[in-house]
Amino acid sequence: MATKIKSLDALEKEIYRLRQDAKKYESNLENNLDYLQKNYASMAVNSVFSKSEAKESGKEKLKEKIFSSIWENEKVRNGIDKIISHLADRASEGIETLIDKILHRKE
Repeated sequence: MATKIKSLDALEKEIYRLRQDAKKYESNLENNLDYLQKNYASMAVNSVFSKSEAKESGKEKLKEKIFSSIWENEKVRNGIDKIISHLADRASEGIETLIDKILHRKE
């Protein structure tokens, strides 16, 4: 959305709007990452093992039971949580750096 800025006041308003958008996107990203951290194990299991008729009728396959029990292990979840937290921190640092570069070039 390229708008022509013809005055200093319009420039300041556009900078303010972009900063508000950046805050909104950052908040949205944080919410999505929190959701991912809380639900990663079940999402991973669901993506690998789709619901089948056998599972719905209570006849779960042996490998699904084994894989499910591994994902339900607290140490596995804690390890995954640490990895996701580290990735989230790196992503937010990268986004902040990118936003700083964009805003400093426009100022």
